[in-house]
Amino acid sequence: MAEERIGDYEIVSSLGRGGFGSVYKARSASGNLVALKVLNPQVLDNQKVVKKFFHEAMILAKLDHPNICRLIEFFPDAQNYAIVMDYIEGKELKELLQEQPDGLLPFDWAFRIAKQSLAAFQYAHEHGILHRDIKPANIMIDQQGNSKIMDFGIAKVAGAATHDTAASMLSIHYTPPERFDPSRDVDARSDIYSLGLVFYELFTGRRPFDVEETSQIMFWHLNEIPESPSTYVAGLPEEVSSAIEKALEKDPDDRFQAFGEFSDAMGEGLPGFDYTAQLSDNEATSFGQTVATSIIEPKSIKPKRPKKKKGRGLPMSLVAGISSAALIVLLVGGFLAYKIVMPTGQQDQLTSTVREAPTIAVEGGSLNTKGFTEITHEKDNSVMIFIPAGQFTMGSDNYSSERPVQTISLDSYFIDKDPVTNSQFKKFVEETGYVTDPEKNDSGQVRMGRRMTEYPGATWKMPDGMTSIEGKDDHPVSQVSYNDAIAYCEWAGKDLPTEAQWEKAARGPNGATYPWGDSDPDDTTANFVDSFIEGTTPVTEYEQGQSYYGAFDMAGNLYDWCKDWYADGERQPENPTGPDTGTMRVLKGGSFSEGIDSMRSSNRISDEPASSAVIYGFRSAKKKE
Repeated sequence: MAEERIGDYEIVSSLGRGGFGSVYKARSASGNLVALKVLNPQVLDNQKVVKKFFHEAMILAKLDHPNICRLIEFFPDAQNYAIVMDYIEGKELKELLQEQPDGLLPFDWAFRIAKQSLAAFQYAHEHGILHRDIKPANIMIDQQGNSKIMDFGIAKVAGAATHDTAASMLSIHYTPPERFDPSRDVDARSDIYSLGLVFYELFTGRRPFDVEETSQIMFWHLNEIPESPSTYVAGLPEEVSSAIEKALEKDPDDRFQAFGEFSDAMGEGLPGFDYTAQLSDNEATSFGQTVATSIIEPKSIKPKRPKKKKGRGLPMSLVAGISSAALIVLLVGGFLAYKIVMPTGQQDQLTSTVREAPTIAVEGGSLNTKGFTEITHEKDNSVMIFIPAGQFTMGSDNYSSERPVQTISLDSYFIDKDPVTNSQFKKFVEETGYVTDPEKNDSGQVRMGRRMTEYPGATWKMPDGMTSIEGKDDHPVSQVSYNDAIAYCEWAGKDLPTEAQWEKAARGPNGATYPWGDSDPDDTTANFVDSFIEGTTPVTEYEQGQSYYGAFDMAGNLYDWCKDWYADGERQPENPTGPDTGTMRVLKGGSFSEGIDSMRSSNRISDEPASSAVIYGFRSAKKKE
């Protein structure tokens, strides 16, 4: 950031930035490190966001507990506002679990985290606070191994239980079933259910369900009874397993009625240990060490946990026969290097294909950071990536609509590096006088709860029917139909990509799950529902989410229209273009309002050519001349 100070605090470094706010590591006048949270300038006129920020400060001001991140002060700064909190040196529980073999911490450490978290939430509830967003990412583990509850941004004062939280702000994997029914109350027992899901993961190394599609997860919460945690871990104390099961009852009346009851039911652990006491520097030295001797025996009866395919999403085909843990690939001239750090066990995922040192494939082009040729298309000033001819893996076995998995051959082509932006589309409209389908109909599809509904006045200039795109020139244009996208492409001298061209540009030749590889998306790779942004972001926002070839926003932000008519089944093995006729066109890529499953490059949906939506955009393609 440009300023070196906010109020009396010296900015040390950036800790993260979201759609609404930014968090900085800062130093107080006394030299103490703090976390300083401010609103982003573009949302200061949004009274709903500002009110939510004040609300978070007021919630934190009510709480003073050793296992809750403490508010230090809240103050205005010029036209902005700042929340100052304790700076917690540590890791999110989500990250910590991902680092463990089979996702499991030593039992006594996990038990301490559970007991401390229960004490913190009991304290919050005794002070009338419902957290409403309990998940591993909101539980920080400090350097001493203590639990710290974070992010009370959508917390609510108890006693006025409502469903006013936007659906996109809920973490679907940890949402209690009553949240899906507006007629049911939301109270402390809803937080108990969410924490029960966190504990299931904490003590078994896995979630109680193995589905990812949002509708399937909702169905699970509403209908499915989870396996007992002890099924997966030999030696897990029965009282721990039974307590988690009770916390996950579908009917809130059958759950614990208070966190204190939940804690008592978990048992006391090893004799002589106070698991709610805070560990000091002398008692815990690193994340990798056990806090106390584990009472869990080796997991001899634990079923083998399915492993995600690793390594295929990275550009590992650059080399072969690698046995070391890290590789540096130097490009011609020494002006660019990739440093690829390989987790243990990934070496056997490498292909035997050696990619030659990159060369500029088209006259007047230049190499991007992935080593592929880019050009600038003169008409709309878009950057286009040259995708070389060759084979790639298309489709998946996840759903019938994505089957079969096939090896597809494509000729070389160009595709836009970024989706078409508001600025580019505005130029097209100004030069041609074009009127879009939603402008003709004076409506477009907008998400209302869990459904898309026609909303009056929703057009590309006001995609949600209420908010102007002013100040969002670099955001992707949305609320455009297939017909509108084709009209733009004809003006620009380009075309829409076929589904095969889009999918190859997204997942690369080796069939990666996501554009960046096989690891699940997070708020550094894509704008999706778990990012809590609730709208579009600039097209170059997610550098870590670039595809194998260097394309941005091929997962999240907006769906992209493709040229093909929609159909299921086997594709032509060479340059497939879909069926000759149909009623629906293909869209790819997921959006800001959708979950992890929709971010997969093989995911596909469809809609009528004249339909538009707040989550529909597009990018262009063209043949090599």
